[in-house]
Amino acid sequence: MWRTDGLRGALAAAVLVALCAATGVFQWLEYRVYDAATSIHTPAPLPEIAIIGIDDASLESLGNGPWSRDVYAKLIDQLSAAGAKTIVLTPSFAEPQSDRGLAYLRKMRDTMARAGDTSPLATELSRTVDEAEKALDSDARLAASIQRAGNVFLASRYTLAGGARTPLPAYAHRSVLPNPASFAIPATSAQNPVAGIGSVAAGVGHLSVALDEDGHLRGIPLLLRYDDVGVPSLALLAARHSLHLGQNELRVQTEPQGIRMGGLHVVTDGSAVMHPRFHAAPDGASAFPVVSFAQVSSGKIPPQDFKDKVVLVGETSNALVTPWVQSGARTMYPVEMLAQTLSAIRLGLGVQRPEWVWTMSWGSALGALLFVALALPRLSRPAGGVLGAGLLLLLVATEWGLLRYAGFWIPLAPGVLALLGGITAFAVLGKLSARGTPPSAETAETDRMMGLALQGQGQLDMAFERLRRVPPSDALMDNLYHLAQDFERKRNFAKAKSVYKHILQHNKGYKDAHARYKRVRAHLQKETGAPSSTPASIPPTPAPRLPGDAATGIPMLGRYQIDREIGKGAMGVVYLGRDPKIGRVVAIKTLALGEEFEGDALIDARARFFREAETAGRLQHPCIVTIFDAGEEHDLAYIAMEFLKGADLARACHAGHLLPVATVLSIGARVAEALDYAHAHNVVHRDIKPANIMFDAATDAVKVTDFGIARITDSSKTRTGLVLGTPSFMSPEQLAGKKVDGRSDLYSLGVTLFQLLTGSLPLRGESMTELMHKIANAEAPDIRQLRPELSPAVARVVAQALQKRPEARYQTGRQFAADLRLAGVAAGQAGSPEPGAVVYDADRDATGHEMADFQRTVMEQPAGRGAAFPPISGAR
Repeated sequence: MWRTDGLRGALAAAVLVALCAATGVFQWLEYRVYDAATSIHTPAPLPEIAIIGIDDASLESLGNGPWSRDVYAKLIDQLSAAGAKTIVLTPSFAEPQSDRGLAYLRKMRDTMARAGDTSPLATELSRTVDEAEKALDSDARLAASIQRAGNVFLASRYTLAGGARTPLPAYAHRSVLPNPASFAIPATSAQNPVAGIGSVAAGVGHLSVALDEDGHLRGIPLLLRYDDVGVPSLALLAARHSLHLGQNELRVQTEPQGIRMGGLHVVTDGSAVMHPRFHAAPDGASAFPVVSFAQVSSGKIPPQDFKDKVVLVGETSNALVTPWVQSGARTMYPVEMLAQTLSAIRLGLGVQRPEWVWTMSWGSALGALLFVALALPRLSRPAGGVLGAGLLLLLVATEWGLLRYAGFWIPLAPGVLALLGGITAFAVLGKLSARGTPPSAETAETDRMMGLALQGQGQLDMAFERLRRVPPSDALMDNLYHLAQDFERKRNFAKAKSVYKHILQHNKGYKDAHARYKRVRAHLQKETGAPSSTPASIPPTPAPRLPGDAATGIPMLGRYQIDREIGKGAMGVVYLGRDPKIGRVVAIKTLALGEEFEGDALIDARARFFREAETAGRLQHPCIVTIFDAGEEHDLAYIAMEFLKGADLARACHAGHLLPVATVLSIGARVAEALDYAHAHNVVHRDIKPANIMFDAATDAVKVTDFGIARITDSSKTRTGLVLGTPSFMSPEQLAGKKVDGRSDLYSLGVTLFQLLTGSLPLRGESMTELMHKIANAEAPDIRQLRPELSPAVARVVAQALQKRPEARYQTGRQFAADLRLAGVAAGQAGSPEPGAVVYDADRDATGHEMADFQRTVMEQPAGRGAAFPPISGAR
């Protein structure tokens, strides 16, 4: 299955790659990466370049175009006189410009010449006609200025598709290169300056661009193929002239690919297209200095500012030209693009895109698919995920780094998408496969133990969710059977029905599950809207036991009158009752044995119930709640115990409600003594926690409740491996389901003291699994980390109680209590033992027996005490 997932993941990735290639997604992604990587940072632009813009202010000052070419002639004269190195004019001069009267003047001159008149008047008229012709012929004036300057380059326009083909003028051949064959984009039509102007220019170059599929401008063709020659771009001619190179020093170079200009190599692709790295400018401004044409023409900007500059003259107004989109929303006018290209040529800022890049691009996609199909299935899922993510980052970083720092554009989007799609598909397929794969034995046992722990906490719904994940087995069936009985006891028949149904789906003949299923279904049908979670109610008043009971209608359990419900617990409902014979007020805890057991199991449970109740009833200690009676009526078992004043210590575990340290140490010592007494009588509590310790501040009375109740109410479940108790307070051996003795209660008391002193548990987890792992493996923190003012003696006692190994903890509650009292004395917080404290040695002797596991350690000194833990209780 694992290897099949790899092949299916690779197939899914291949389909994704094919779709992206067909829809242009790859090209879109590559353009985004290119734009981002090439616009982050570039060196400063070439300082020699200056732009004179024909902007809106110039149009307002000099009028709308077309301007008289005298205006350009005047500008050229100014720049030439100032010592400009190179002058480039980008406006079109493809059409002649002359005054309409010029033709009439020329006709007059021809007529006078044919007449042969040599009179003084004819001579004066001929001179006047010549002067008028010169004044009106702006093309001639511009040509004269261009010829005098000797460094003026003009722009031609070429169409790359469509248009009528016209022969290349003779003067244009002075700037062209030999036939570049396939190393140039072919052009279909041309528009050159008029012969009178073009013939005197230092060179004529094209100002064409090649837009990408998304309409953005990233590449500039440095050569166009027209009439079997290579027409250079205006930027290439201006760069050559600014470096004082001759025409013969400009040539095509095939290895490495590009154009050689003297000693400078200009990087291009196989079609002589250069991808310049554009200089970034803040807030949409130009990266080069731009001044207004009108300001230079009027003398407001001195022409001397352009000495030794490459001056580019062109339109910078939307009224004259539409700007090109460079990347994103960034736009540039043709003259700005010319400046960017010229600067990139001179500074070597071209991005190289060799012909073999597509082999590497699709090779990366093939490699990614092979990795998903062959390598991933051989790795563990975590290792495969980490390696796949690393390769993914490597591909992205490689493309980005080559573009950003080396000027190489190698599109790796196919490989990135193939790897990303393959890893994602592999992971998804793995999860889908895992749903149909049985969990491992270790995982199943973890889920079962977690379910049992949740059941022990009373979180039955969560327990069912855990247990239903476990593969069926005899142990699981038994666990589910008892869980369903718990739901029945809480009268949650809907949930009980679901659990029984789950059992019957795997084992139709399991015990009496089918009969119980029918019974809870009948209960559901008979319900009249009462909440399904309502516990078993007190039965109607039985036959009168005391005179007058039938008349009053007071509900009874045994001889006790029931006043009201005062609480609910995991075992059932707690009622306030009264013994009418002696007027004693009692608390009565109930358990519906009839709903819990049937047949022989009910007989055994009833016998065990009373035996355990008798054991707990023998505990006569001032700090243990007294059990007065136990009985059963109408299948409802009950235990009558003393009604306690005060409240449990659950509220005293929260910040802001903590008890004084002296009080906590005193309570802990008395609880430890009570546990010592119980352990000597072979009774282990199993659920020591703040909620099971009652404290009356008015009388300073301490009582430990629920002694033996966990064992009484869940004896059958103990045989099935149920971990009893509250997980946060359970000892490591109790959590592991091992046999426990009194030292487990002492560990729980240590957790309780930690929480009462700090308001926090020593070990916590985000989940039950994490909590169980920490209790089994992680050491508890020093209590002074949370409450520094506590004495070292207190910290040592708590740390001793929280040792992982039972042999390293306190071995008896008497030892624990003695150390707590001495710790209080050392800190000046608690007094000496109270007068009349109970001595338990005689009680131990009176019992005649002790717990087998407990007997070997009860009188031994705690392990690991040494010098740090002097034998305090031994001194007693």
